[in-house]
Amino acid sequence: MSLIVVSTPIGNQGDITLRAIESLQNADVIICEELRPAETLLKKLKIHDKKILQLNEHSKMSDVKELVGICKNQNCVLVSDCGTPGFCDPGAELVNLCVKENIKVDVNPGASSLMALISLSGLNLKEFYFVGFLPAENSERSKKITELLKIKVPLVVMDTPYRLNKTLLELAEHFGNSKAILGLNLTMPEEELHRGKLIDLSKKTYPKAPFVLIIS
Repeated sequence: MSLIVVSTPIGNQGDITLRAIESLQNADVIICEELRPAETLLKKLKIHDKKILQLNEHSKMSDVKELVGICKNQNCVLVSDCGTPGFCDPGAELVNLCVKENIKVDVNPGASSLMALISLSGLNLKEFYFVGFLPAENSERSKKITELLKIKVPLVVMDTPYRLNKTLLELAEHFGNSKAILGLNLTMPEEELHRGKLIDLSKKTYPKAPFVLIIS
């Protein structure tokens, strides 16, 4: 049948699109990263009795292939915990295999923490380098950060919420005098924007929160 890649809110539930709601309502199967965020969203939208399957970093290739088989026979929707699936999450492999199997793949675009911070930054970013999530292992993180020194365009960095303060300290060792903007809990009532030199931002202690960092 088909697979529809559906963007979901990055924080504020009001950011769901009408098209996304329609796709979720019409889906036979909803494929998500974690059950709780998906179930919470569906409950908020008053969408009930949907078959929900998981696809996350723990999924094996055999699991992905099984999902491809389901997409062949049913109308499936792919969502991530928040934002746009297939971007820094396991959904890309499912899309890739569906394309190879000539299964129709469509997208319902929407919320993106990356684009939200760029819009708020006031920076005229004609080009940038998306770093994404830094490696978890310390030696690999250090190696990656050293490699970033060679890049001469603004950097966009993400990481898990519990590594926020660690990430800022590590990056400040190399990019301390660079101007930066840090976005926390974007679109939420507790949203915070911090601007200044990276070395100054790194001296503060921030709450555990989803974040995006632009080093310009």
